[in-house]
Amino acid sequence: MINLKSILFILISVATTIQLQAQTVVESLNTAFAALAKDTCLKNAKVSFCLLNKQNGKVIYQKNKDLLLAPASTLKTFTTAVALDALGENFQYKTKVTFKGEIKNKIAYGSLIIIGAGDPSFGSDRFETTSPAAIFKQITLALQSKGIEKIVGDVQVHKNIFNDAPINQGWLEEDKGNYYGAGIYPLNWKENKFEIQLVPTQKSFAVSNNTAGYDNEKDFCIELVHKDGASTEEAFAYIEKEKTCKFNIKGVLSNKIPSHNMQLARLNPDEDFVKDLVSYLKKENKIELAIPKINQHEIEITTILSPPLSKLVYWCNQKSLNLYAESFCKTVAVHYFKTGSWKLGIAAMSRYAATLGINPKNILLFDGCGLAPENKITTYILSSLLYHACSKKFYTSFYESLPSINGLIMKSGYIGGTRSYAGYIKLKDNTEAVFAFIMHGYTCKPKEVKLKMFQLLDKIKPAVNKK
Repeated sequence: MINLKSILFILISVATTIQLQAQTVVESLNTAFAALAKDTCLKNAKVSFCLLNKQNGKVIYQKNKDLLLAPASTLKTFTTAVALDALGENFQYKTKVTFKGEIKNKIAYGSLIIIGAGDPSFGSDRFETTSPAAIFKQITLALQSKGIEKIVGDVQVHKNIFNDAPINQGWLEEDKGNYYGAGIYPLNWKENKFEIQLVPTQKSFAVSNNTAGYDNEKDFCIELVHKDGASTEEAFAYIEKEKTCKFNIKGVLSNKIPSHNMQLARLNPDEDFVKDLVSYLKKENKIELAIPKINQHEIEITTILSPPLSKLVYWCNQKSLNLYAESFCKTVAVHYFKTGSWKLGIAAMSRYAATLGINPKNILLFDGCGLAPENKITTYILSSLLYHACSKKFYTSFYESLPSINGLIMKSGYIGGTRSYAGYIKLKDNTEAVFAFIMHGYTCKPKEVKLKMFQLLDKIKPAVNKK
């Protein structure tokens, strides 16, 4: 016979245990934040934290959740979620190749035209189908299928999909010449980056080699200073209009190492693509450069597809690829407004947040990747966006795109004076939750702040945190 009193006692006990466990999470956070408040390196820092229940979106714990702070690269969670929802997981960029001219006896007289689609993976070695070799082969085979054995004319790039500057004016000058500050173009090439090799000289350094075909002496002004132990993380490439060279490299670098490799931003990726394609076609005896005659007859040659958006998003979040995030931002603008720009992309992101019931007035953005230091958003909004993603069709792709860091599925962010994290966490009381965590204005080293943030998160998660 069922003992109702026993069952009632068990239910009350379970409810009490759950309540106590929930209190333990809150108490742990109270203790942790109280300790942070006493930390001398965080004395003048701005700290914001928001923890939401993954099932219902309710606030479990918050600390300055409505404080506007720079999100750094955690902003990519917002951008990639919007892109997946607006464009679809299976969306593919389509870079069209056409020929305008006339074809006689298997020789095409005119222009081979590449119509840029904003594909960030065009020429990337991350994917088998987007590598330069794969793209060149596809174009060559497509020409053959049209009965074209040789082109007498030129190669042109049409680039009218985006209508604003390729380099964001909200980015710091010290970022714009480096690979992570590369511009976003209608036709991107090799992720708009290239590599230089720096070798020490008596007083500074010299460029001994570069992979973009620039002039090692004329195109690089080197103002690096010798410093023991310094790496390329302390060297920065500037684009300065008053300089005769394309790149001005400043900072410090160790001269005790024979050579350093440094990645910079391509300034004209479309021109680099044309140069590489022409070089390939010349080797194959497929092109003879000439001024094409004006002829309006145009035929389609082929369409080069990117990998599905879900795969692009994966690498965007795993490797924090700014180029990909900004391409998504502008592509979303094209989707909604038929033309691409940061202004319209950010407007689309704000509108998306509004449809979820999030107040867009607290979304002040200049880009989609988080590189602009003037970006401002709240941890409540970031965590709310993560919560809403859980109910979307794209959730699995989105979740799997986020890195595993310190035992948690989360995106990290870092720009000068700011560290941030946003993602998913299973609490020690087994509650599934989402969170966003930003610290700004600390005086200790970034690595020390990262450790302090990890230690706080460790206090509220199980010893072994599983998906």
